[in-house]
Amino acid sequence: MVDAKGRVIRANKKRNADLLWASKGGGGGNFGVYTKYKFKLHSAPEKATVYRITWPWDQFPEVLKAWQKWAPCVDNRLGSELSIGPKKGGNVTMNGLFLGSKTEALRLLKPMTSIGTTTSKIIRLLPYPKVVDFLLPPDPILTQRESNQFSSGFGRHPFPDKAIKSMRKFLEQVEDEFAGFFFLNWGGAVSRVAPKATAFYWRKAKFYVEWNSSWTKKSDAAKNIAVARETRRKLQPYIVGSYINVPDQGIKNSGPVYYGANYPRLRRVKAKYDPGNVFNNPQSIPPAGRSKANNSLIRFSYFPGTVKCDIMSQITYGNTRWSLFNEQALSVFF
Repeated sequence: MVDAKGRVIRANKKRNADLLWASKGGGGGNFGVYTKYKFKLHSAPEKATVYRITWPWDQFPEVLKAWQKWAPCVDNRLGSELSIGPKKGGNVTMNGLFLGSKTEALRLLKPMTSIGTTTSKIIRLLPYPKVVDFLLPPDPILTQRESNQFSSGFGRHPFPDKAIKSMRKFLEQVEDEFAGFFFLNWGGAVSRVAPKATAFYWRKAKFYVEWNSSWTKKSDAAKNIAVARETRRKLQPYIVGSYINVPDQGIKNSGPVYYGANYPRLRRVKAKYDPGNVFNNPQSIPPAGRSKANNSLIRFSYFPGTVKCDIMSQITYGNTRWSLFNEQALSVFF
């Protein structure tokens, strides 16, 4: 990592271990510019089973109720995501993979494939490179036209009918094809790591949930932002935390929401490696012993093949300036 003074800092278990800890879930734009990572890889299997199953939109409550009971505990070798699109033109899709045979996958998936009336069903045993292509096809090079308002949380219990009613209202109000709800099963390897072992705290949930509104006309921004944030307010009794990779600036006092009980330690790491708070954004981690007020602004500009980063000093902090930064950051990263 390169810090605000241009110094190269290397972090591992023996050197700058606190920075290594903080970087596992808290390093996005908080401490410096990360230039190199070293990962421990797991051996990929020769083959794995993938699946994609869809249902009509109006069956989402039934499918979701079944998925929330099934997905978190079905089998540690099976990963599953459930996407629910807007009422206008959307459907319900369950994607995932199973590190095993197609025969066993069919057995494990039966509690879901027997729910409702599926409109399509794909279950295939593929060589692992094809598995990656199936789940993560290459992104087309397109100019992004949509703006988005995200929010997220972690569920420790299945959503009750009241929460599903709030979901329905949201899905009836949003219209863009990229809007909707997204669920990911938790547990497995994620939950085997202690919440304080890395900066990422929310490891003991049953599932992750994310939702977003999306729009192309500037005149539609206010209502789409409002409906996403109102949905968070209604779902708050049923979720904990939020995921920093989809920041929601409607969340007040966001540090403990994103980082849980790890937030105080992250502030101490910030004070050590970026005491001047050069690397900041409206929801970044402030150094311990300082208020949230920032004394600089980092602006990123993206062009095909190029990312430009300018650090600009600030003396005053008005709402208008923050709003400009937020809009630019969302257009770059989302």
